[in-house]
Amino acid sequence: MTTTATPGLAPSGQTRKPSIHDPVFPVHPFAGVLAVAEEQDWADAKLFPSFQRQHMAAERAPYCSYVEARESLQQALRRHRGLELALLSGARKALPHMGAMSLGLMSQATLGEALRFGTRYQLIAGSMLQVQLEQNDREAWIVADALFDDPEMQPFLTIDHLATALNAIRQILGLPPGRRLIKRLELAFEAPSLASGLADLFDAPVRFGQAQSRMVFDSAALDLRLSFHNRSSAEISRQACERELAALGLIDGRGDLREQLFDSQGRLRSLSAVADSMGLSLRTLHRALAREGIRYSELAEQQQRVRAEHLLRRGLPTSAVAEELQFSDPRSFVRAFERWTGQSPAAWRRQQQG
Repeated sequence: MTTTATPGLAPSGQTRKPSIHDPVFPVHPFAGVLAVAEEQDWADAKLFPSFQRQHMAAERAPYCSYVEARESLQQALRRHRGLELALLSGARKALPHMGAMSLGLMSQATLGEALRFGTRYQLIAGSMLQVQLEQNDREAWIVADALFDDPEMQPFLTIDHLATALNAIRQILGLPPGRRLIKRLELAFEAPSLASGLADLFDAPVRFGQAQSRMVFDSAALDLRLSFHNRSSAEISRQACERELAALGLIDGRGDLREQLFDSQGRLRSLSAVADSMGLSLRTLHRALAREGIRYSELAEQQQRVRAEHLLRRGLPTSAVAEELQFSDPRSFVRAFERWTGQSPAAWRRQQQG
């Protein structure tokens, strides 16, 4: 018996893993949470302020970083009794929430080809996990592994993303109500209070505490033919996905230098440390950054802003935040924060709590 896998990310030089600070996640993966926010009459613009800022500024289609998305998702989880939100969010997401890759999924010849296409271009849909398709002679499964080392968010993202994948598969195949596809859902964490809800959402038995988080089905399902197969549409979608990955800096090797700027914890390194580790002079490093269109000062300010907002949400006073971020005095920090957000730290904190 053999096991084969289709990796979610292509080898280095083709598709790179984004850093936690790269603004590459579109609105698609948050569609379920935003739907719940609307139903619950939450102030959804406050949940994802980066989307709101970019939209109001008439910039490109809004994107946010993993750090920004994480802060917003944690707010949503606190508002809706924690992990139960994943059931509601996952139930509200499907094929239309996968962006430019939706046409490509529908246009493939078989379900297996559609899933392989989906794992290749999952970053277009804003996947915040690394999703893979694996199979042996009898079974196939969709695995959801961590894209970033973030155990706290892993359960929510796993349920949300696997539910999205299942809903999309059902739509691609045109499955009638009551037609079961998944043999079982295996989760690498414990959430017994959600057992009934998960069984209903996935229409399958649920097992907790497993080695991996995955949806398992018969491998024969990969050969199921798709009704809307069209070679021309599939190629148009593939080209659109490649262009979008390139525009985000996720292919052609453009991300290698950016990745060198951050340490394993996602913190921005000093330029002298980066230059030493790469065996470059500071002058050569500055030229390389300019050639790639990377502005170190903007990255430093972005990281300061994210850190400042995190500390303010924790309730630290303005003076303590200024000291933590190594500003010369609180007034300098207040001026910087007002430049970033258009608000004083006190006003921003009151808005977040409102």
